Amino acid sequence: MKTHPRSPWLSESRVDGLIALEPCLMLVAGALAMWVLYTVALRKVNAERHKSLRHELANLTLHTGMFGGLALAYFSLDLDWFVQFAFGGLRPWLGLLVLVQGATTFVKTLKILFTQLLFLGHMREGVPALLINTFTAVVALLTGGWLAARLFDLHFAPLLATSAVASVILGLAMQDSLGNLFAGIAMQIDKPYEIGDWVEVVGLTGKWSGQVHEVTWRATVLVGLFDESIVIPNRVVGQGQVYNFTQRGTPILRSQSFHVPVSHDLEAVRKVAQGALRGIDGIAQEPAPVVLFGEIGEGWVLARCNYWVADYGAQWRVGDAVITSVIGALKANELHLAVQQIQVSAPPAEAE
Repeated sequence: MKTHPRSPWLSESRVDGLIALEPCLMLVAGALAMWVLYTVALRKVNAERHKSLRHELANLTLHTGMFGGLALAYFSLDLDWFVQFAFGGLRPWLGLLVLVQGATTFVKTLKILFTQLLFLGHMREGVPALLINTFTAVVALLTGGWLAARLFDLHFAPLLATSAVASVILGLAMQDSLGNLFAGIAMQIDKPYEIGDWVEVVGLTGKWSGQVHEVTWRATVLVGLFDESIVIPNRVVGQGQVYNFTQRGTPILRSQSFHVPVSHDLEAVRKVAQGALRGIDGIAQEPAPVVLFGEIGEGWVLARCNYWVADYGAQWRVGDAVITSVIGALKANELHLAVQQIQVSAPPAEAE
């Protein structure tokens, strides 16, 4: 019985057809261009972003060097000096390493390019890791699928088409995770906040305040007012109400109220309180602070000191300064706060 020789699992002709000198040089040049783009266009980013980008670029440089070394070794196998040592059997396997490392370098290059382009459009804000990770995952899957199809004739489209039941089961099992993922993507499209914004999130289960630190595939991370980390699932954020105190770029209004005796000269109280507000660090000078009288009671008038602060996180420190400064200024001008008066009367004595 005549047997047919088995075709090799890794075809040398297919490997040779995918590796050429020009694409290799273009890939190395693209990786080097990421350094040029970083040096020229992103010099004004803050220290934290410099550290992050340099780490990514150093990692890209390492992978580019590995790719260049493997590609150089692969092309060197064509030299007569190597041919005489019968290294031909290693050629397809070395070529496979070149392709895998090249695909890795390609994905990392596109990831850094995408990151830097996002930084160019968001010089003040950070870049959510969710967008970068989603983009990287899509590029990696497409690159890996293309490489598997060209090398091994593996096509994933029929497999995906025949796995509808498995997809439904997997979707039900990952309902919460997928909900968080798509809610995070939707929020990045709508952009209710950016990294670095001060926000309040009001959901069905509570209220959270803090500065946006990161947006991942699962949750939004806030840094709270006491430097604690607050992790809120993206679904909760998407279904709740978000108050952004930074996005408009205008100061936020805050106020402190004082009860002053109705016998005081109210215009003198207004003048003294407004003068005290103008000297407090953290209060915006435009719009200027203003004192308004809003309510009146038995022997007192409510003086509401309205002021604007640019930093949401400093509002409690500023509020403390407002209370101490206004009370001190009133005392210095022989003015004082109203004192609650309670009249106690004894019942009349019964006649014996």
